[in-house]
Amino acid sequence: MDSRDRNQRKLIGLRFALNGLKEVFLTERNFRIHLIVASMACLLGAYLKISWTEWAVLITMISLVLTMEVINSSIERVLDYLAPEHHPLAGIIKDMAAAAVLITAIGSVFVGICIFFPKLMMVL
Repeated sequence: MDSRDRNQRKLIGLRFALNGLKEVFLTERNFRIHLIVASMACLLGAYLKISWTEWAVLITMISLVLTMEVINSSIERVLDYLAPEHHPLAGIIKDMAAAAVLITAIGSVFVGICIFFPKLMMVL
């Protein structure tokens, strides 16, 4: 396989990933909510002039929450496809995937408090 073929395959993979991102953005309300909160955190970080290390932690947490939301949505779609009728086990699996998002989101709130609270106290 020459380099041109490899580059073409990478572009196809990127196109699939961007299509998935577009789909989750258009169809998943919670993903959009997380994006809004992430944007507000970034604006607050810029206003408070957080350090490079704090930016790295903030961006990592934002990435984790958004990734968990995409995984949760994917699991829900797969289960809806495989078991369109209500099945108790499918419901439990969906609840567990949602719990993973919740755990990550709660962790990100605590990280946000650690980053922003001291700086906000100095401003106020």
